[in-house]
Amino acid sequence: MSQSQEANGAPRPARTTQPVEKVPQIDILGDSYVGGSAEGGNGSANWTKVVGTRFYDQGSRVELNVIAQPGSGYLARGTTDLVFREAATLRLRPTADVVLVFGSRNDGRQDDNTMYDAAQSLYSDIQNIAPDAKVVVVGPVWVDADVPDFISANNDAMARAASDEDVVYIDALAEGWFAGSEDGLIGTDGIHPTDEGHAYLASKILPLLEDVIEEPAP
Repeated sequence: MSQSQEANGAPRPARTTQPVEKVPQIDILGDSYVGGSAEGGNGSANWTKVVGTRFYDQGSRVELNVIAQPGSGYLARGTTDLVFREAATLRLRPTADVVLVFGSRNDGRQDDNTMYDAAQSLYSDIQNIAPDAKVVVVGPVWVDADVPDFISANNDAMARAASDEDVVYIDALAEGWFAGSEDGLIGTDGIHPTDEGHAYLASKILPLLEDVIEEPAP
């Protein structure tokens, strides 16, 4: 009796395999605005957790890989002693579908060329490490509309580098993130978001990720 027949000689029904739906992988790289701080954004209140929960509540699944580097930036070395580019090299998933870079206000006053080169190198490295990923960069944010000139200058250099590397750049300064009339979004230290601030960030970033995930592959 052949293996394709039942014991009574009847043909065995052909087996069908359902294709496994790929769960989008989203890697998020940033500073304490991503990782949370003493002012808020810890545990389930962190905006990355809120985003993941909202995807799930909408009937979608995503796999988040959060690479938080408190105090770090494109050039600044924070508590982990890594700049964004080094952290990406160590922890970015080659299989990522989306890579979101957030920040950073930590880089301080930089020469324009130095800031541009650091941003361009990071974006290029991300595309080499995760060649199929859609890259989205959210520039630095400030706590109000009184943005220091060096933060604006760094933002401009990052935006030019993003344009040259053909990645999506969200100018959070131009869009006025945290610069509106909402109270209670920034903690008593005048720097870090509260839990409410993280909910605010989730409301800004979730639509960005939804749009990118829904875009057809090139």
